[in-house]
Amino acid sequence: MPKKIKKDKNIPVLLIEDIPQIGNRGEIKKVRRGFALYLLRKGQAIIITPENKDKIDKLVRVSEEKLAKKQKELEELKEKIEKLSFNTSIRVGAHGEVYSSVTKLHIKKFLESYNIFVDKEDIALAEPIKIPGEHIVEINLGLNIKANLKIIVEEEKVA
Repeated sequence: MPKKIKKDKNIPVLLIEDIPQIGNRGEIKKVRRGFALYLLRKGQAIIITPENKDKIDKLVRVSEEKLAKKQKELEELKEKIEKLSFNTSIRVGAHGEVYSSVTKLHIKKFLESYNIFVDKEDIALAEPIKIPGEHIVEINLGLNIKANLKIIVEEEKVA
């Protein structure tokens, strides 16, 4: 009796969107047949066949070129941010009590004044800055590129 040849239960797909725990847009992944059909119906993936392999290779190439361009733009933005210095002041009372602070919103507005637009969530500031001095705040630009913004906080005495 001849041995049965096992059919591969996993089939290759090209991801059209980022799918958590599976992969990112433009990646080719092997997934179970049923899941591949589910992704196909939702428009999140293309099943790779010999007929559409050339088309998919072209899509992947274009996607990689766009990604490289985006990464270059973010690197340039990082350099621009790291050349900046945000000079500001906080109000401090006669006995050392702090009346103001530097928040994510202040940093966001400072960057916007230089036509750099980021979400507040991308600014790594756990607590508002209430201490005078020099501070470095990390800003997530995407694609694992992070910029460090120098913030110089001075005291403004309030009577």
